[in-house]
Amino acid sequence: MDVLKGVKFYINRMIEDCGLGMKALLMDKETTSIISVVFSQSEMLSKEVYLFERMDRRTSVEPMKYLKCIVFVRPTEENIELLQKELRNPKYGQYHLCEY
Repeated sequence: MDVLKGVKFYINRMIEDCGLGMKALLMDKETTSIISVVFSQSEMLSKEVYLFERMDRRTSVEPMKYLKCIVFVRPTEENIELLQKELRNPKYGQYHLCEY
């Protein structure tokens, strides 16, 4: 099996499972690299993913309740702490947590 096809399938599944509507993708350093290898930004836009954020480099905390957030991070201690902080004061209307 082609690894890139497998990764693309998995990411497409995450996006589809989230449903229709505008989406944000919240990632860590490694998952950002994975996404950038597999998809172009225009491909992601065609899937209604309009915002890409790194969990460790959040610049804005302005609420965007109209966006669904797909969380694609590794299960590290740092990411779990950052995710707990995010969920205590949610920026997005919905959160969809994806395993890595």
